[in-house]
Amino acid sequence: MPRRARHLIPLDLPHRREVIAACAVLIVLAQLLVAQLTLGLALAFTVIGRASRWRLWWLTGPAAAGLAWALAVGPAQAAAGFAAGSAHVLDYLGQGQLALRLGHPLAAFAGAGEWLPRQLPIALISGAAEAALIGWLSWLHTDELAVPPRRPGAVAAIRAGLAAALIRSGSVVTRDGCALGVVPATGAVVDLRWREIAGGVLVAGTVAQEVTVTSLQVVHAALRRRKPLIVIDPSADAGVAGIAGIAGALSAACAATGTRLRAVAADDLEQVVRERSAALLRVGSPEVALRACAAIAGLGRNLRRIGVDGDGLVWIPGCDSLPVAALVPLIRGGAVGLPLLLTTTSAAAARELAGLVGVVLIHRLADPAVAADLAGLAGLAGGAGGVGGAGPAGSRPRLAPLGAGEFVLAVNAPRRRRVELGRLVPARLPRPAVRHEQSNRPPARAEASL
Repeated sequence: MPRRARHLIPLDLPHRREVIAACAVLIVLAQLLVAQLTLGLALAFTVIGRASRWRLWWLTGPAAAGLAWALAVGPAQAAAGFAAGSAHVLDYLGQGQLALRLGHPLAAFAGAGEWLPRQLPIALISGAAEAALIGWLSWLHTDELAVPPRRPGAVAAIRAGLAAALIRSGSVVTRDGCALGVVPATGAVVDLRWREIAGGVLVAGTVAQEVTVTSLQVVHAALRRRKPLIVIDPSADAGVAGIAGIAGALSAACAATGTRLRAVAADDLEQVVRERSAALLRVGSPEVALRACAAIAGLGRNLRRIGVDGDGLVWIPGCDSLPVAALVPLIRGGAVGLPLLLTTTSAAAARELAGLVGVVLIHRLADPAVAADLAGLAGLAGGAGGVGGAGPAGSRPRLAPLGAGEFVLAVNAPRRRRVELGRLVPARLPRPAVRHEQSNRPPARAEASL
């Protein structure tokens, strides 16, 4: 269950509000007497922290600056400067006629322009500490699901910008898989590893362009690794919308990576695996689609029989046009090196397939009920940060609303892994590869994008 709010002062304490107000007044008065600049800095840091929603670690910056300043001027001199203000105020109040002097409180701070700046080195440290305490109490007193998401700090923003620029330039191949985008909160690269893809991948979302570009990113990386690629293109089926550009995008990716794209029959798939090329199977009817799936399943059985890993990828955009019963054997056949990459904008298909594959990547969904179902099937229930949150017993898990290009990633095998919020970064394609017998010049980078 998500963390519940806890209160240092029990909620059932009699006159609780009055006690808290009295404590707050005493704290403010004490600081006005002995730590005036600390109070001002603590309030300023608290306002900045809440407005920016940065993590409390940002307060180590001003605290470190104050420590360095105090060491530079000398600890004794810094302490003396910090105590000068309290000595002035207490001296004013201790000269007798306290009631009369309290009637003119501003007189206690006469000459503040001279002694107040001397408090700054130690006030930076104490003010940051007080702001951190206020921030921690605010977090403690708030339910986990009600805590606003943190904004990335400067380091995370710079790291995310550099990672996005690298991916956008065409660096989609990572050491163990392919790069899809970045995590805005930390700047880390979101990658999908080949051993995770082996269990099958489902990319679901309402916007066809987002799910297609994400799948093309994986295809691009597979072609760069010279993996055999088999694509079942349902664009000839008039009932499939938004997939008409698949063949063109695939042709551009193959040309950019120097991969031969073959338009073959289902019986010639073994040659595609031997040549490590790409094959496009066009299906215009459910019967042809079923025959194509059966051919791929037969290829998987043959590879298993001879003990060979196909080391390839089978991509089915618009998989909702195929029955789930035809896809199950292909998902299970991923162990021989022909994992399935499924793309769909259908809520019904996403519900059926999410529990069968090892990886689920979810883009924006228009139906909250579908989002809740996918969150549960993908194992996102109870996740932190508001991506998947468990409510009361028996309620559905919650999936936070996603913006354009944002996604959540759930990997269930071989090891469970979650990316609570990622941002897609489309990668450019390099210039079409030129054969060595035609030109010895190295291929340059193109401006085309998937």
